[in-house]
Amino acid sequence: MKPLIQILGATGVGKSRVACAIAKKLHAEIISADSVQVYEGFDIGTDKIDRLERRKTPHHLIDIIHDCSQFNASKFLQLSFAAAEQISARGKIPLVCGGTALYFRVMSRGIFEENKNDATRRQLKEKAALYGWPALWGELQAVDPDYAEKIGPHDKVRLVRALEIYYHCGLPPSQVFKHSRSPFSEYRFIRIGLEMDRKKLYQQINRRAELMLENGLLAEVKELVKRYPPSCPPFKALGYKEITAHLRGETDLPTALELMQRHSRQFAKRQLSWFRQEKDIHWFSTENIEAMTGFISQCLEKKH
Repeated sequence: MKPLIQILGATGVGKSRVACAIAKKLHAEIISADSVQVYEGFDIGTDKIDRLERRKTPHHLIDIIHDCSQFNASKFLQLSFAAAEQISARGKIPLVCGGTALYFRVMSRGIFEENKNDATRRQLKEKAALYGWPALWGELQAVDPDYAEKIGPHDKVRLVRALEIYYHCGLPPSQVFKHSRSPFSEYRFIRIGLEMDRKKLYQQINRRAELMLENGLLAEVKELVKRYPPSCPPFKALGYKEITAHLRGETDLPTALELMQRHSRQFAKRQLSWFRQEKDIHWFSTENIEAMTGFISQCLEKKH
């Protein structure tokens, strides 16, 4: 089986630095698993690796969207597999690094191929507007109570998608998801988790937000709001949503910074909770790159 390395961890823990160091030692190329770094121009707020470093160590799935197109797990799975195949064909090792936890999961477990139908979605949204979202949730409860309880009545995106799947397939969404297949079936995953004392992590997150502002995040967002409409997906991301709110006059800049820091700490906590559910991740201190490299090298020596 072909090897694939994953570097996971909370926002602000230093994944990019570790990934670049390991990639250089093991002749790997990096695939970004970040749902916002795919957008060109959204650089400072995503802590995007600089172009010089990207020339030294090849990176994939960064700056690939030049408009406001929606990017999702299904597209990530497709593009990350294509990149991994190209990297492997060159005799290199694909190394996936980023903070979008769902992207790592779909690589190993797959995702139901979205069969989108604009007419169906429009009908579902019209029904919600007429009868309310709880009515749609009740409809899902009747056909798939377990999945309905899992997502709740306020998760509009997943609610519409779940009912759309049911309308098209005639099967409960949770049953359909079980039949998902990942294209990475011929890959062997080596999963490395980065851990850090929680207090130190939060301090690092707070300082990173300050550095983003010092490095020009405000000016970056001012330019981006001229180029893109408010509905552009990355404006909902950490850093960008707080700064755009400030530019609309809803908060002053110190408050925007405080919200960036708080929301980032909360996000880190959710990420860690998600990753802790994955039992095949091997956890290392962020500073112990030699131990990580040694562990990965041992795994690479194994044929299965």
